[in-house]
Amino acid sequence: MRLTSYTNYALRVLMIATMREGQLVTVQEVAEIFGVSKAHLVKCVHQLGLWGYLENVRGRHGGFRLAKPAKDITVGEIVRKTEDDLNLVECFDAVTNTCPLIGLCGLGKTFKRACNAFLQVLDTTTVADISANRAEVLETLNPAWAETRQRRRA
Repeated sequence: MRLTSYTNYALRVLMIATMREGQLVTVQEVAEIFGVSKAHLVKCVHQLGLWGYLENVRGRHGGFRLAKPAKDITVGEIVRKTEDDLNLVECFDAVTNTCPLIGLCGLGKTFKRACNAFLQVLDTTTVADISANRAEVLETLNPAWAETRQRRRA
């Protein structure tokens, strides 16, 4: 299984927003940090805002931040919302299936169990979990962020 770049970007945006602990983050910052297209990130940030995960602030000093606690957002729900198709094989989709062995083949059943196990792990993992090492990540991505965070705590 391969997830789309859109899902990857959406999860990265949520991670950075979590690590910035309520401070506004700009799309430009995230684009520069990860070396990805600003246009793609704008789409992700906009959609995450529509879904209620981000608070998007417009204007010159705008940006985005989490709209709900990271511990309440699972990776599984984000993957399901950002992926159009989690059908690993054609027999997962009754509308497009052409396999004459539907319901008889053990391969399809095995893939279905594997996909369910994959999603079960993602459903028990929160954005807070994948952002738990924030100090190391912030230090690596942008030492200035880490310094700002340390000064605020002092």
